[in-house]
Amino acid sequence: MKNLLSPLSIALSGLLLAGAGAATCQAGSIQMTPVRVNLSNAAKVAVLTVHNTGSEDSVMQVTLNKWTLDGQNFVYQQSQDLVITPVTFRLTAGAQQIVRIGLTGTPPVEREGTYRLLVEEIPPPASATVTGTRMVVRHDLPVFVAPLQPVKAALDVSVQCQSQGPRLRLTNIGNVHMQLRSVALLNTAANEVLWSSENIDYLLPDSQKSWDLTLKKPAMGQHLLVTTLTDQGSFTADVKNDCS
Repeated sequence: MKNLLSPLSIALSGLLLAGAGAATCQAGSIQMTPVRVNLSNAAKVAVLTVHNTGSEDSVMQVTLNKWTLDGQNFVYQQSQDLVITPVTFRLTAGAQQIVRIGLTGTPPVEREGTYRLLVEEIPPPASATVTGTRMVVRHDLPVFVAPLQPVKAALDVSVQCQSQGPRLRLTNIGNVHMQLRSVALLNTAANEVLWSSENIDYLLPDSQKSWDLTLKKPAMGQHLLVTTLTDQGSFTADVKNDCS
């Protein structure tokens, strides 16, 4: 089964409401470390610690999904590529549980494997003695499996001409993900930042991300510098704005 989720919907999926009523709100409190899981041929098992910092017991469920990008939408497809244990467990108030994530075989050869691990509370059964709404916690963590081939981090940068104006496009042409931390377009001749973005987002292998630009007329026809800061390092590229 495939689920299409926009990047925004993933960012907002931390908390889900369950139950009915409006008098009070009882919030579950589940913390996890680490917030990202990395596996490789040298580290075939990772440990995730789930801690119930609240005052109520919780029943948790863990689901693995293959993670790809289709246009502007992330695609989740349930997967059994990795071993997860346990997949369901009860956490008493103040307790913690170790969840192990492991490879079932050899890692991918050419390109990094990308997954999302959903760790969510199973809503408690409705009870006539409980009033209000209980917050059901849902955590969504990235899982990356390093390829056997050497890691190659590379970006293709271009400015495309659209009817509404220029568009900056980044394409991940490497074999591993990049977590974008900041992107800036600079006019080096004038020592001026023309445009910038600091929205943290993932760029998976072979995927693209684009931004519509509003540039001043003096920038047209000039060679500009694009600087990108990622978790794989920083990248710079010279581009030319030929859009009129």
